[in-house]
Amino acid sequence: MRTRLSRLALTAGAVGLSLTLLAAGPAGAAKPAQSLGQAGSDTTFWMMNLIASGKKPNGSSGGPAYNSSSANTDRDKITEIPPINCSGVSANCLGANSPFPASVTVPADGVHPAMTWDSSSAAATPPDGSSAGITALEADTTGLISFARSSRGPNPGETGKLEFWAYALGAVDYVTFPNTDAPAKGLDVADLIGIYTCNPATGQPYFTNWSQVGGRPGGIVRYAPQAGSGTLSFFQTKWLNGATVDENCSPSDLATRLEEHDAEGVASATFQNAIYQFDWARFTAQKKGFETNLTNGAVLGKAGATLATAKGPNVSDVNESSSRFYGTRYVYNVMEKTNHPASDTNQGTDILRLIGVRPTTQGGAQYICSGKAKAEITEAGFVPLPKFATGGIGLGQSDCRLNPTPL
Repeated sequence: MRTRLSRLALTAGAVGLSLTLLAAGPAGAAKPAQSLGQAGSDTTFWMMNLIASGKKPNGSSGGPAYNSSSANTDRDKITEIPPINCSGVSANCLGANSPFPASVTVPADGVHPAMTWDSSSAAATPPDGSSAGITALEADTTGLISFARSSRGPNPGETGKLEFWAYALGAVDYVTFPNTDAPAKGLDVADLIGIYTCNPATGQPYFTNWSQVGGRPGGIVRYAPQAGSGTLSFFQTKWLNGATVDENCSPSDLATRLEEHDAEGVASATFQNAIYQFDWARFTAQKKGFETNLTNGAVLGKAGATLATAKGPNVSDVNESSSRFYGTRYVYNVMEKTNHPASDTNQGTDILRLIGVRPTTQGGAQYICSGKAKAEITEAGFVPLPKFATGGIGLGQSDCRLNPTPL
């Protein structure tokens, strides 16, 4: 494991850290407080909300919070923007069972006005998912979206403008439902590709019956996360070997899309046939009562690169070693290398103080990366990263990885 991590750190070390320009010296006198909004991933919303505000999904206090911490020397206000926050059924929502707040306001500061996000209004609908959040961050010119949550790693070319700070581990797995016809021995990459992609000659999935992959006779009903989802992106990269859900499928053979980590939309009439995806950490958090339980009776499947390696995820196998559960992934906080707008000269420094690492002479590992959020990461169902080389020039060791090679 140590050899592999060293190799990852060296890979990340080749990336120049322009953020040292944003944080050019140790913290001095307090600067004006900033209002910093973070948007994007559904997967990490509740974890980052707990870290920033100290609030659990039910609104109760979860203990220490960055917003009120002595580490927050400029008294900044971090606001987590939910991926959806429907106050009811609307054309902009995937359903009426959203566990997220009905609306969230990013307060005004000296750089930008206040903004209320509410998915019942198209103009105020927040970015839904990792890719959507990153796109919104890059498009932002006001500072209202200051940084992003992501459960996928960087796409080619993104680290030229963005820093991906990995700080915890999750794991993507497929799930099935009560009385499933799916095989008890599990599924491998080839099986999942055959289930979720289609034969271009017919427009139908290669596998349409569970008996084709070793299960009982019965049709397969496919569900998948919404477009823009980091969980979807990772599932496609890792479990579909780079193919995409519904690739070559006819309009009548498309998977039903649901908000990620919410299986309430899986019809009970399809339980015996259904397959969907979940992050193991979110699944665990829902089953244990940290979050609203939206698993709808789902069960995590056994899965692997091959059937010989198929197993279910658990806390001992979700790690950075070569023997880890095949679907293990990093989750990230993402920031731009330059302030936006450029006039907001404090933004990069203040974001870094929460999510990143400075050179040793400028304070080293900051709040999350120094291990101060380990308890919150664990409570939210994820696995904190152990202290190791951060990557990046002059950054030393921390509980984060800068632009690591994806697992």
